[in-house]
Amino acid sequence: MASNFDIAPGNVQTHLEPFTLRVFEEELERFKNLLELSNIGPTTWWNKQDDSRFGVSRDWLINAKDTWLSTFDWRKYESYINDFPNFKVTIKDADSHQNEVHFAALFSKREDAIPVIFLHGFPSSFMDFLPMMDLLRKKYTPENLPYHIIAPSLPDYGLSGSLNQNLEMTLERAASIMNGLMIALGFEKGYVAQGGDLGSMIARLMSVNHKECKAFHVNMLTLEPDNTPPSTDLLAPEDLQILHRTRKWQQNGLAYALEHGTRPATVGLAISSSPLSLLAWLGEKLLEWADPREQLPLDTILGLMSFYWFTQTFPRSLYHANLVKNYSVGIGHPISTEKPLGYSMFAYDLAVLPKPWAQEIYPKLVFFNAHSKGGHFASLERPSEFLEDIERFLQAINGLFEVE
Repeated sequence: MASNFDIAPGNVQTHLEPFTLRVFEEELERFKNLLELSNIGPTTWWNKQDDSRFGVSRDWLINAKDTWLSTFDWRKYESYINDFPNFKVTIKDADSHQNEVHFAALFSKREDAIPVIFLHGFPSSFMDFLPMMDLLRKKYTPENLPYHIIAPSLPDYGLSGSLNQNLEMTLERAASIMNGLMIALGFEKGYVAQGGDLGSMIARLMSVNHKECKAFHVNMLTLEPDNTPPSTDLLAPEDLQILHRTRKWQQNGLAYALEHGTRPATVGLAISSSPLSLLAWLGEKLLEWADPREQLPLDTILGLMSFYWFTQTFPRSLYHANLVKNYSVGIGHPISTEKPLGYSMFAYDLAVLPKPWAQEIYPKLVFFNAHSKGGHFASLERPSEFLEDIERFLQAINGLFEVE
């Protein structure tokens, strides 16, 4: 099925190398040996609690480890990834440094297809968008697909290479590389950026720094530290309830970001020393940040953790340093107020911006949809609703991409 959508537009400006993921058997065996030998600490009052107040419980970790060893099938995920067109390409950033970038794609044969780049966050990967891409390839053919879908591994994540050990990867640099990818694919006349979590911040930067980004859609948006809070009189009771949940998370759920931002070397080395360490540290986020009424399946969590392990993503992926530095002095993330913005608010996301506030702050807000279900991992948790929002937003801005 992958080959049906693997023909790139004729104006591609670089060489695209088709890519197939294959983890060697020796690596799988080493992973299993490390996991089996990984120790689970003693029972404590904190890890006996099963309500996530203090993170993952010991019982959850014991069960997850056993499942990872006994019934989890990595080859199933590998085959699923390879069922989509995957490519690698070399991209220069704004400072002319070479970057190896991986991406999955669904290319259209339509001349008026709108290019859209989907930017994942942390602790996620391009795999978050495969359920949506699966829906698209069932709904359309290459001949009538209205979009070019590009889902990269962010720089220093997954199957994309590391920039340079003498340079820090920042959001600005990542945005430059992602813009370079879209230009290299022949989309210099314009594209749409979409993102959640770190991906939303990169999409915002692309909207400000790169003219080729004509519009952007995010599924994470919040009040910036340099914004003046609008009046709560504008808000409905359900909005106030969601904001209360967000503030509560900000009070007790941000310790990881401070650690990543201030001690990325230590935490990167510590967590990447054992598959079980990785599972405990990131499994907490995958459990807590999803809609608590419909948590991500354990198999899905183990698939993502396996991908992180085999690609050595975690110690490379800690972009948080400049985030923490900016927020500590009250600086928010740059965002365009001139380009069309779409926002999908999923009720159980970590950070939200109710519609009245979003409309007041962003005059170019052309699409807003509030969802009663779903959390931080919207494209994984609610792929149908996520795709419907994307298509509605693209319809709203279609005039920006009329064929000349």
